[in-house]
This record gives sequence, structure tokens and C-alpha cells, in this order.
Amino acid sequence: MIRLLLVFGLTGCFQAPTPKPIVAVSADTDTTLAAARRIWKDLPAADLATRLEAASRALLGRPYMLGQLGEGDSGLGDAKPRLRLDVFDCVTYLETSLMLAVSVDSSRFLSSMDSIRYLHGKVEWKSRNHFFEGEWLPRNQQLAKQVSFSDDTVEMRQLNRKSFYAKRKVDVPDTTLPLRIQPRERAIARWSKPSDTTRIRGVGFIGKVPGYPVLHTGFLVERKGENAILRHASQAGTVREQPIAEYLREKPKFVGVVVWEWFP
Repeated sequence: MIRLLLVFGLTGCFQAPTPKPIVAVSADTDTTLAAARRIWKDLPAADLATRLEAASRALLGRPYMLGQLGEGDSGLGDAKPRLRLDVFDCVTYLETSLMLAVSVDSSRFLSSMDSIRYLHGKVEWKSRNHFFEGEWLPRNQQLAKQVSFSDDTVEMRQLNRKSFYAKRKVDVPDTTLPLRIQPRERAIARWSKPSDTTRIRGVGFIGKVPGYPVLHTGFLVERKGENAILRHASQAGTVREQPIAEYLREKPKFVGVVVWEWFP
């Protein structure tokens, strides 16, 4: 997402030393599809959440690169490839893992990815889901549903869509929407104790930047009897895991989180 790319350049994600990257997979389309097929073949024949946990785990250790995907054609937007498995940012890591999990046929990888990244799967920059809370989540309702906690707060947040889209001469008005937020301190308390279940959900981190609420995203992975972890593509250098409570303690710039579950 270009919008997240612009904001992430200001906010950062994780400050640990950058580890050495693993051997990269080529950005060439045929090589990329072959690499995706190898991962996809090893996924369990199970429900979406189980397949998603396996797919996202298979990509751990891959190097981080901000804004590495585009439309594959400068006439449609960005000439960067529509799919890569050698590098990720936080959103494309989530999207690629989901693409692998939902694909019923390896010949449909690109169409699955397009349906996740674009409104009605139409590959063009202006149809891309740039705003996570206002575009990505509502346009992927067939796969993701926000979780409500009893101690959430609801805040009206503006999305600065007009100025963002105007950079590409696209006329889109600003949007104001109610956002259910699990406040930072409550989230830390919630996930500082062992989980009573095993599951994988999505998580978005809400920042203080006006007009751009969700500044980072990843997977919230829980295993019964263990503290929850954040599995994400980190600006520190790789796709990695760490306790989510620890991550939030280190990041006071985040005021809270939104969480969603995957279905069916």
C-alpha cells in the first residue's frame, strides 16, 4: 500500500538490529509462482485459519522491503510486480499469506492476490486498497471480520483520502468512520497472560498520525498456555515473531489495536 509506505517512512516498526537476509527468491514471475506453488503444496487440507497459520509461518525469515508490489504495468499504476515471495512489507506479507491460504488451485495465485488487494479485483492503482481500515477490511469482508472486545473504545477517525489520491489525480473525498479500538494498555494487559485457546487473527496498530489510523499490521498468533505473539514483516529487516505485549510496550506511538478474525 502506497499510503502505508508514505506513513511508515515516518513511524518505523521495530528497532532490533537487522539480521542477515535469507537467500532471496527472484522477483521473476515464473520463479515467484514456482516458489508459491512449493509452499502451497505443503499447506494442510484444513480450514482457512489453519492454512493461514501454516502459510504465514512458511514465510518467516524473508527479508523486509517497503512497497515492493505494484500493478506490474506503469500504465495501470506502479510497474513493480503484482506478486513477490522474496521480500515483504507488513501489508504484502499479510496479503501473500492469505493468497496462499485461500487459493484452491495454484493456477489462480495472481487472481486470488488481485481480489485481496483491489476493489472487485480490478488491477489499477486507484482501485488498490490503500487505506487498511477504510478500504482493505471492508472490501475483504468475505475473509475478515473485526473482533469486538467488551472494553473497546469507539473513536471517530478521519481518513485523508482526498490529498492522498490527488497525488495521482484521482478525486476521492475524505472519509470519517467510527473505529473500534482496543486501547494500548488494555491490549498489553490482555496479551501479557497465557492464552486460553489456539488461533490466528489479524491485528492492526493504530497510531497518532492524523488522517492515517492504521500504521502497521500483522498476525496475532495465540497458542493455548502461551503468551500471544505478533508475526509480522518488520522494518528491522525480516518477517519475524515477538510477544505482542512486548512489542506494544516498546511502541508508545501506537495508541491501540484493531483485531479481526478470519473466516470461513
